[in-house]
Amino acid sequence: MGPVVNQGHKDFVLNWIETAIKEGAKLILDGRNAKVPQGCEKGFFIGPTIFDSVTGDMSCGREEIFGPVLCIKRVDSFEEGLRIINNSRFANGSVIYTESGHFAREFAKRTDGGMVGINVGIPVPLGIFGFTGHKQSFFGDLHCMGRDAFLFYTETKNVTSTWFTGKEIPAKVSTWDGTMTRG
Repeated sequence: MGPVVNQGHKDFVLNWIETAIKEGAKLILDGRNAKVPQGCEKGFFIGPTIFDSVTGDMSCGREEIFGPVLCIKRVDSFEEGLRIINNSRFANGSVIYTESGHFAREFAKRTDGGMVGINVGIPVPLGIFGFTGHKQSFFGDLHCMGRDAFLFYTETKNVTSTWFTGKEIPAKVSTWDGTMTRG
């Protein structure tokens, strides 16, 4: 994992980590003292950081951190998870891991995310896809990239998915596995 852009951004992300700890998020993986290759010690490195038991009452549960920080919110049902996602003021991308075609279809149709992953961790596989973040998760008023810059009045959605059944389910799914569709 590479460094963040500058010392100010590193301080910004480190402050978010401290805030999440103070607000009660459970720190699972701490990236504040990342080990870096020799010669890179002056870089602005933060290692992967994971928080569990994050709630909507926590700042990190409502805002985007823009750093190598993952905040896990646990839910009891598909509907509860979808409600939490869609209640966010951000809607860049959303992802679901499922073996159910029903839930995959419902998620792709009902999530507010502009880039949708079905069993794919990063739903932006190719640069030819426009940046289709929705709500407060896009640049300017024209989504600025790809054909979306010309489609001001059109809200598009990318769905990337891959499927496994029974014994075919791998222990680890590559971020780039999947087929790409434009809907």
